[in-house]
Amino acid sequence: DGGGEELKRTKTHEEEFDELFEDGYFDEPVETPEESARKEFVSSLSENGFRVTEEELLDLLSSLKDKVPSWGVAVERRCLGLFLGCIARSTRACRIAFVAQDGLKLIGQVLKEAVARLEANENREEAGMLALACLACLKALPLGRASLWEHRQSIGKPFDGLHKWCASQKSALAAELRAPTLELCARWRRQPKPAAQEQSPEDKAMRRRVVDLISQGLSGLGGASPTSPQKSPVPLPSPAQLPNNLVAAEVENLLWGHYGRAKAHDYRHHARMLRTNLSNAGNAELRARVLSGELKPEELVSMDSNALAPEGMRKRRQEAQEKAMKESIVEELVPLRGDGVSDNDHFFDRGADQNTAPAVWVSPSKEKNREEKEKKEQEAAALPMLPPPTPFTMTMAPVAPAPVDVSTVEIMPTPGPDDDDEDELSVLRFLSAA
Repeated sequence: DGGGEELKRTKTHEEEFDELFEDGYFDEPVETPEESARKEFVSSLSENGFRVTEEELLDLLSSLKDKVPSWGVAVERRCLGLFLGCIARSTRACRIAFVAQDGLKLIGQVLKEAVARLEANENREEAGMLALACLACLKALPLGRASLWEHRQSIGKPFDGLHKWCASQKSALAAELRAPTLELCARWRRQPKPAAQEQSPEDKAMRRRVVDLISQGLSGLGGASPTSPQKSPVPLPSPAQLPNNLVAAEVENLLWGHYGRAKAHDYRHHARMLRTNLSNAGNAELRARVLSGELKPEELVSMDSNALAPEGMRKRRQEAQEKAMKESIVEELVPLRGDGVSDNDHFFDRGADQNTAPAVWVSPSKEKNREEKEKKEQEAAALPMLPPPTPFTMTMAPVAPAPVDVSTVEIMPTPGPDDDDEDELSVLRFLSAA
């Protein structure tokens, strides 16, 4: 060639492969610290079957607030959704503690982000999974219409946006989200409007006073007036107890739905009865059951004064009623005749003048009870007394063991636990992936 340059030889496939291998093209990607932390967070949730214990709740909430945001926006969204889905599958005490720790704001944050991405048609699959996790959590929490109104800005508005989006779309994702959305709507619409939404100023003021009364009872207060000192201190809130104002609003809402404006007198009387019994010094256990969600507001409203009273007071009332019932029984007395035929003939004084002596009257039932008691005492006295144990009489003949049927198992097999909901698990698996 005129230029005198050597022609470059074409590389073989083996040589190209060797160069790529030397350059580290086939090496495993180095895991970043953020990805390692994310995997550790997911692993801590999956180890317990995607459930959160009450002891782990505070640490997980702290991690979601302080650590997870540094892992990136996309990872943070999935971790938040995964956490909410696990809360929906956790115990009642854990769900109550979640609400007490301002967990509803966390639901609103994730739901708002999911609805915005659905409306913008941006990664709808992930947005739908986040929305499903929020709906599952809302369904599992003890939230009524009154509680939702208190959080109308953080949860109410995003939920309304999701409801409208599902109604305007005809996709499979919209149909999947529509079912739990409509279920929550139906549950909340069956309840009356809360006191804060009351249109009449008079009714609104009355209902708010009742909310305050019930809240005082849940705090253990006797309803002291502003000018009089409070009789008992407000107990410190427990991490596994709902806020007093939320529970009081739910209870009042049920009372108003039961009585209404037409029976305002009965409505106020029932509220005062609840406040009096809840604030009773011996009813700390009842207050704890209500605030922990063990006793639902519907059950509390259906209980009468006797059922709400402390156990000691109920026993005293029952004993007093039984005593009064016995004393109120009128029994026909039988005169003593001394004719040798009457059952009470042995009480008759034969030396008395029957013409001038007053008649003696006795109660047949009491005499019968007395005779039965004496008969039992005589029978007990007639029983032979066993000799005291001695070193020679302590030895007892060995008792032959009963024959065992080897064909019968000692422990009968029990059915296994219910299978986990596959829909919830599919959401959690999706959000657990990278």
